Amino acid sequence: MTDCSDSPDTGRASIGLVLSGGGAKGAYQTGIVKALSEMNVPIAAISGASIGALNGAVTASAASLADAAERLEKLWKAIADDPPLGDKIPTSIRLLEAAGLRFSDDFRYTTRILREVAHNLLPTILSPDTGALVDNSRIRELLHEYVSVEQLAKGLPLYVSVHNTNKKLLETVIGSGLARLRIKQNPEAEFLHVQSLASGDLHTALLASAAIPFLLSAQEIDGESYVDGGFGGVLNSQGNTPITPLLDAGYNPIIVTSLSDRSAWNRQKHPNAAIIEINREEKIDRAPLLPEVFDILSFQPKKIYSWMEQGYSDAIRSIKPWLPLIGRRYSS
Repeated sequence: MTDCSDSPDTGRASIGLVLSGGGAKGAYQTGIVKALSEMNVPIAAISGASIGALNGAVTASAASLADAAERLEKLWKAIADDPPLGDKIPTSIRLLEAAGLRFSDDFRYTTRILREVAHNLLPTILSPDTGALVDNSRIRELLHEYVSVEQLAKGLPLYVSVHNTNKKLLETVIGSGLARLRIKQNPEAEFLHVQSLASGDLHTALLASAAIPFLLSAQEIDGESYVDGGFGGVLNSQGNTPITPLLDAGYNPIIVTSLSDRSAWNRQKHPNAAIIEINREEKIDRAPLLPEVFDILSFQPKKIYSWMEQGYSDAIRSIKPWLPLIGRRYSS
């Protein structure tokens, strides 16, 4: 649940930054952080989902935005050189298609195929130890290298989006799929205030936020089982574009970016919020077919570097008109 104990004090910088989920497209957020650093935008708190939670943790734990931009660039170059999913991409794509990113319009067919996948395909390809396709050891290595628990505990307030499975993973995936079909909204995501967690749970919360069901293993915190926050509140992208915890904590304005040209995110659902949205002149999707699958898993150097450059140029163009207002409001 959201912890609002760190609500901003009147008179100090209180700009929030929302980093949505989107797999490999998270490289785009590296360019955004670099642009914010160069424009001296005083970010006071961050919320993130999935890859946005990982990028947010790097940013929140850094000494400055300039330091964060440098760390993120190194992180994403490391990811390009050694992708976290290794050689599991073909199987991962088939699994994600079955798990809800590509659905038939026939509800009965959708439910039936998911159950067939659960009972027949999954046991043959998932690890009996973790219940997941991919070992997250590579992601753990990156976390330990780029996110210091001690620095994060003292860093900018960070909220991460997670989805409580109630230890019923298949039902969680089916509910998410029905919401993607706009048949029925599924349960909303929860938001963990990272600095309120025990130090031993900080990295676990980040792993939980990025744990795509069946692809990466669910994570337990205080006896609850959590997966990727983007699987919560799918109809309106409540979990994948986690603006709610920053609004509840009183941050204003809030810079928001999504990582999909088909995102359900809608700023009109927050009419009273001052939102600075990172708009794109060109599409962020690179794959001509099923970008919500192929781009998410495409940790290819060419794509990663192009997303980094696009994020930088889009942020400069979108935020620059706001700089006079930001400068007046937060000048000493």
